[in-house]
Amino acid sequence: MTTVSLTPEPPSTPAAVFAGLLTQLAEAGRAPSEAPASPSTPEALAVALFEVAARAGVALFSVWAEEAYAAAGADGDVDGDEGGGAVPEPRVDAGISLFFDTEASAEQVAVRQSMASTLYRPLGQALAAHARRGEDPKLPQRGVVSFPAGAVDPDLEFRVSFRDHALGTWTSALARDRETRLAFPRVTSLPLPADAGAFLEAYFRGPSGALFQGQPVLLTGASRTGRSTTLRALMDALPDSVRALAAVEEPKGVTGGAIGRVRVGQGMALVQVVRSFLRQDPDFIFADEVRTLEELQLLCNGALTGHAMVCVLEAATPEDGYAWMTEAMPGMPMQSLLVHHTRDATTGALTMSLHETQPTEDGGALRVVPWTPAPPVRT
Repeated sequence: MTTVSLTPEPPSTPAAVFAGLLTQLAEAGRAPSEAPASPSTPEALAVALFEVAARAGVALFSVWAEEAYAAAGADGDVDGDEGGGAVPEPRVDAGISLFFDTEASAEQVAVRQSMASTLYRPLGQALAAHARRGEDPKLPQRGVVSFPAGAVDPDLEFRVSFRDHALGTWTSALARDRETRLAFPRVTSLPLPADAGAFLEAYFRGPSGALFQGQPVLLTGASRTGRSTTLRALMDALPDSVRALAAVEEPKGVTGGAIGRVRVGQGMALVQVVRSFLRQDPDFIFADEVRTLEELQLLCNGALTGHAMVCVLEAATPEDGYAWMTEAMPGMPMQSLLVHHTRDATTGALTMSLHETQPTEDGGALRVVPWTPAPPVRT
C-alpha cells in the first residue's frame, strides 16, 4: 500500500523561501522593521538573510540540512513502501532557523522556514562568500558580517561559523551588539604583553593538549580587575568544535560554539553545578568565581580527570592564588598557568601578566614564575 503524503513540497527558489520566511516571522510577531527586495539568486538571499535577522532582532540564525526518514503511516507502512519491509530511503530536510531571546525565560523562541535541499548547497556557498569565510587565516571556519554594511562601529556584528558535511555547508550566525562585543573581547585586545596575549589566544584556539592533562588556568586578582572579562574572552577564543560548560554569576550576551551556561548564585551553588557539569563530560569547564576550598578541589579533580579547567580566584598575587590551589589539593602539585589582573589605585588602569609554574631547583615542589616565550625551534 502506498501512502500519499499531503505535506507540500518545500519552496525551491530564493524568492519563495524568503517570502515564506517573512510570513513565518509576521505570524510569530517578529516581523522586521523593513524588508529588502525579494531575492532572485542564492547570493541575494544570503545578503537578505542578514538584513532581516538584524532588523527583526534575531539573536542567532542557522541554515541547515540533515537526513531524515519518512514517518510510518497508521498501518505501519512508510511513504512509498509497498509492504515489502524495505528500509526507506532517507530524504533531506533543509531550512532556515531564527532564534530570539526572551525576557520571560532562558529558552529562545525559534522561527523556522523550510526550503528544498537543492537550494541548500548554493546558499551555503553564497553565505560563505558574503561572510568572507577564512579571511582570518587563524579562523578558517569563520567569517564576519556587519550591519549596517561597511560601518566602522556597526550596530550589529554577526560572527558566522561554517561546518562542511556531505550535504553542503551548515551555517550559524551569532548577532552581537556593541555591549556584547565589549563583554567578549579578543584575547589579544586584553591589557597583556603582545607575546603573552598571542600565546594565550593560540593556547585556547588550538586548544593546547596541556589543558587536558591536569593543567588548570587560574585567573587571579582582586575584585573588579577584569577577571570575568578575561574568562569570557577565553571562552570566545575556543573553536566551535569543542564542548564547554560555564558557571557564571552575571551572564552577558551570547557565546558562540557549543558552550552551555548556568547562572550560579544564591539559588544555585557552584559545587552543585560543577558536579552536574562533570557528569556531562564536557571538554572545558569555566567557573566565574570560586570562593571555597571545596569548590576549588572539585574543579581541580575535574582537571585531573581530563577536563580543561579555567576559574576565577580572588588573590592579591599569582603566588597567593597558587597557594590556595595547593591548599585545596595537598600533596598533589599541579602544573598551572596563571593570568594575574591588577588595577592601578591612582589611574584605575588595568594591567595583566602571565605566569606559569616550574619545578624548584631540587625538583621537590612547583613555584610560580613569570611566563616566558618558548625559544624558537631551529631547523
